Amino acid sequence: MEKRTLYKEGTYKKGNLHTHTTWSDGVHTPQETAEQYRSKGYDFLALTDHWVYGIHPELNRDDFLVFPGTELDIELPGRKDHHLVGFGLPETNRIPEHYTFEEERRNGVLTTAERIIEYFGQRGNVTLYGHPYWSKIDSTDIKYLQGMIGMEIYNHGSEFFGNNGNFETYFDHFLFVRNKIFCFATDDAHNIGEHDLGGFIMVKTKEFTHRGILEAIKDGSFYASSGPLLHDFYVEDGVAHVTCEPCQHIYFQTPHRGDCLFSDDGDCLTEGSFALNGDEEYVRVTIKNSRGQKAWTQPIWLWLF
Repeated sequence: MEKRTLYKEGTYKKGNLHTHTTWSDGVHTPQETAEQYRSKGYDFLALTDHWVYGIHPELNRDDFLVFPGTELDIELPGRKDHHLVGFGLPETNRIPEHYTFEEERRNGVLTTAERIIEYFGQRGNVTLYGHPYWSKIDSTDIKYLQGMIGMEIYNHGSEFFGNNGNFETYFDHFLFVRNKIFCFATDDAHNIGEHDLGGFIMVKTKEFTHRGILEAIKDGSFYASSGPLLHDFYVEDGVAHVTCEPCQHIYFQTPHRGDCLFSDDGDCLTEGSFALNGDEEYVRVTIKNSRGQKAWTQPIWLWLF
């Protein structure tokens, strides 16, 4: 049977697609923010300040790339909010540098999540849904939204400082209704400190360019993490396989059944497998280390094959 995998040939690149230059201790320059990430081993970044579109071509380096982006938010009844992050390619994005969306706000153009998703798409950007639990959103409010590239499964800022940044259940609700999106981890940092950077994605691509990274993301050739690293995930001959750095738990998850591998001796597991029944619509994997940090694969959609 053909091996089914999401991962392209190439190497993994570490990135964060949701962070800010307006920090809780003041405003840092885009240069300072980018250097903070670069010094911590990140390969790419999107600066997504609220209602200000940033492109920042001067920050690109041979070993570090900055994606154009912004974050738009909508207040809803019941103290709920939609927060949607848009990012794109420098060569195809059609939103100007430092654009503040004043005309759209004045004319009520961006008043629903659907309108924001459409707006981003028409201007060469993709949409990432941000921190639904922090925003007090119900999964029924968003699980049928179409046109997004994905949602945050983990937001480090929300989780570390507020215990409300894990969105695994929300992600499953998208998958349960066959809404084929990907999961992202971000840090959504609003400060520069020891505990502010912690959510990231690892994108496997053989082309370290904006286009190469975004095309790999669109293909699902990446995983989300709050710390541990994955090496490979695939399905072959009716069995799902994963390899990873040493961890304590490996969870195989499908819509209706799953399996857990567990080590009583701490972080000792580096691989696992799970025999499928053949009627699963998808399978995905979560690993967890002894510190409680997790990494999440994208789902392999078995019903598409």
